[in-house]
Amino acid sequence: MKNILIIRRDNIGDLVCTTPLIEGVKIAYPEAKVYLLINKVSQDVVKNNPFLEKVFIYKKAKHKAKNETTLGVYFERLMIFLQLRKINFDAVILANPVPCKYSLRLAKMAGAKNIIGADLGTDEIHHPFRAADFRGKHQVEHTYSYLSAISEKSIPIPPVRVFLTPQEQQQAAQRLHRLLPPVGRVFAIHISTRCPKRRWPVERYAEIINRLVTETDAGVLIFWSPQGTLAPDDIGDQKRAEQLLASCQNARVALYPTASVRELLAGFDLCHGVLCSDGGQMHLAAALNKDMVVFLGDTDAELWHPWSGKYQILQTTSGDCIDVSVDEVWERIKKIGV
Repeated sequence: MKNILIIRRDNIGDLVCTTPLIEGVKIAYPEAKVYLLINKVSQDVVKNNPFLEKVFIYKKAKHKAKNETTLGVYFERLMIFLQLRKINFDAVILANPVPCKYSLRLAKMAGAKNIIGADLGTDEIHHPFRAADFRGKHQVEHTYSYLSAISEKSIPIPPVRVFLTPQEQQQAAQRLHRLLPPVGRVFAIHISTRCPKRRWPVERYAEIINRLVTETDAGVLIFWSPQGTLAPDDIGDQKRAEQLLASCQNARVALYPTASVRELLAGFDLCHGVLCSDGGQMHLAAALNKDMVVFLGDTDAELWHPWSGKYQILQTTSGDCIDVSVDEVWERIKKIGV
């Protein structure tokens, strides 16, 4: 195979869980050119990915900027698909492991003749995967199963990965130097989530931070989702973050505002451990192989737990994180050894 296209139209965490498939395809076909078609929201996940020839980024109309028109968004998308049709793909993988008619539509617009994907009950998918064809229990394992459609090689599943540049790491280190006095260990606290059941009270986060900084060589960085990150009308969590900082009153605790996924990744990269809720931030931390304590809410742990690094799951029978005590969180933090 010379040209292979992978399509993943979902969000940040879904694309992180697709990075092993991208790497696996390149291992199976070292000389092939691997292309990726994604939506704009998740583009930072695969920036600098060495296994990709090119990333095609389309924008959903609901994500258009204030100065853009819907017609303009559709025109840009047309230009992308005209480019894709010129490549002549040997295979197109619809990487979502559940049936997705929209991904199939994108594959057809790209001129695909050999489409691999979850069974939609249509002969337009040439290699359909039914439930029994997916291996393992995790989203990474399910997505990686598609590799078997184009290769008989037994290639172990790579870790989830993102790739920071030295410049990004250097800029983050400089920010840390400005924010905190010299410390031996840094812990990340990310307070945002789009799901109410995964939201933990600010005052409890403050108790955890105050316990962490009883160690004189420990520092804490507070992260949150800025306005519009979780949803177009989302106001963000800056006020909660500021409230949390005010509750701590310690020079070794600082806010770490981020305007992009890349800035969040570089900030997480500074840290030895992460406390967060299930979501894109959890998968990004896993892609950096960070040890984590995670509020999972009512999420299926077998399907969506962090794929890399040590992790401890916080989950109650109610599925509501409000039922998780400070002591339970503290015990889990001690278990990951941060």
